[in-house]
Amino acid sequence: MLYFVSTPIGNLQDISKRMADLLASCDYILAEDTRNTKKLLNFLKLNKKLVSFHEHSSKERIDEVIFDLKGDRDICYVSDAGTPNLSDPGGKLSEAALSEGIKVCPIPGPSALTALISVAPFSCSQFVFMGFFPKKKGRETMVENIKKIENPVFFFESCHRIKKTLCFLSERLPAHNILIGRELTKKFEQINYLPLSGQSITKNLVEKGEFVFALVKQAKV
Repeated sequence: MLYFVSTPIGNLQDISKRMADLLASCDYILAEDTRNTKKLLNFLKLNKKLVSFHEHSSKERIDEVIFDLKGDRDICYVSDAGTPNLSDPGGKLSEAALSEGIKVCPIPGPSALTALISVAPFSCSQFVFMGFFPKKKGRETMVENIKKIENPVFFFESCHRIKKTLCFLSERLPAHNILIGRELTKKFEQINYLPLSGQSITKNLVEKGEFVFALVKQAKV
């Protein structure tokens, strides 16, 4: 069995007993970032074999995993943090396993996306998730697409680009509000909701940690 295991996005207390039991019992763990996963294993007092699997992993690595799965091994895949297959290479692994008739099993849990949705001051019965906001190429096209979308649009963003991205969006989407989540579940968690056109869009925003944000059209008066 190939297990896709969600892991805490910051607060290690969020790990469930089912997640911990599977990580303890599997033959080995595929990790997008073995350094991050090692911290989790230390928290759980587990000494497990970690195998690197990330967006640059070769087809040979996938073939090795499939070979082990066919040999009746149980393998867990974890992303850097949160739910697998949200901006990580989990899809490649799932495609390879399913095409070979190998069972896959999702172990649901933390996600920065769903964490922000849970406190959104607007309806999220329908929403669009677009991964990381484009760095340079495609930004203007993305803005034009957002203007056409009636539902909330969610993105991830790096701490190194967040202020630049917010300034860019405030100039082009003055009729939108923004919900910003920083370091969700962690000690210095921040959640802000304000108009994109406001002058204080980047005021008091600390450029550290992980960000997720949502854009939503302002209600018509």
